[in-house]
Amino acid sequence: MTIDTSGKNDILDDLDLDSALEDAADLDVDLDQVMNADPEDESDDDGVQRYDFNRPHSISRRFEQNLRNIAEQFARNATVNLTSLLRSNVVVDFQDIQLRSFSELRDAMPRPTCLVATTMRPLNGQQLLQMEMNLCFVILKKLMGGRPDSEDRVRAFTEIERGIFGHFSGRLLDVLKTATARLLEIDPELVTLENNPDYITGIPTGETLAEMRFRVRLEAVEGTLQFGFPLTAFTPVRDVIDPEESVEVRSRVEVEKDQSQILDMIQATSSELVVQMGELSMPLDRVLALEEGDLLHLPQAVDSPLKVLIEGREVFSGEAGRINQNRAVKLVRKVEEE
Repeated sequence: MTIDTSGKNDILDDLDLDSALEDAADLDVDLDQVMNADPEDESDDDGVQRYDFNRPHSISRRFEQNLRNIAEQFARNATVNLTSLLRSNVVVDFQDIQLRSFSELRDAMPRPTCLVATTMRPLNGQQLLQMEMNLCFVILKKLMGGRPDSEDRVRAFTEIERGIFGHFSGRLLDVLKTATARLLEIDPELVTLENNPDYITGIPTGETLAEMRFRVRLEAVEGTLQFGFPLTAFTPVRDVIDPEESVEVRSRVEVEKDQSQILDMIQATSSELVVQMGELSMPLDRVLALEEGDLLHLPQAVDSPLKVLIEGREVFSGEAGRINQNRAVKLVRKVEEE
């Protein structure tokens, strides 16, 4: 067999290897950096959102809809409540709901920020309330009678500012409590307020959170506000927040007919039921030598409970008795499975 390599040689002749190597040398590429790159660091000019298959957490449509209803009600109530409290035009817009791990959420927060850890019984564990610092300082100025001007320098709270904003956070939690009242009664309680997200503990790093995002406009200043709920927090109220939907596609007549057929099948099925009076072990030669009239001495006492076996498995303990002229066994205890 002959292989024609003429075409291959023509391609190599047309390719200027020296020029290609010179172009590659001009590229500022760190091979180790390329090999160890994080997929999250890849730029995406087309706006395509990547999906992390290592974290395939999701929520049902009913669950998401309930969270959206709560978020939309919170936005409406907060708009009215904060406008009255701050005596300024305040608009709270609900943006969306995202699922992110606690580490992703924490790493995406600016430093410093306003991060409040709360409990909301009967939910499990801690939940989060986060707000941008520039918006926080404008709110503080309004609460203390100042003008709603944006802060030139973002900094951490002073002790006085921390106390004032702690009370304001409690006001927001009361608004959230009202928003959830139709679906669920919660009892919010502030745990801590931090300006550094790294100081927040009590939530596992890999825990997935449902993140409610809002946009708050106070006069000419805008900022984000968000709540973070670990999915495991809803375990005690799963039947309320995420009820299981079971749709019966058959008619009622068909269901009753199927039930009747199953019942007839069960009633017509026979099972072996054995009452064991006792158990004795002996050599095979003695068993072969047994004759009619021989007495077997059982190790059990006369009043010992009898074993009731169904299909070879002990299910009940019983007592020997008599009904009229017939021997009978009374079931006295069901044997618990180990």
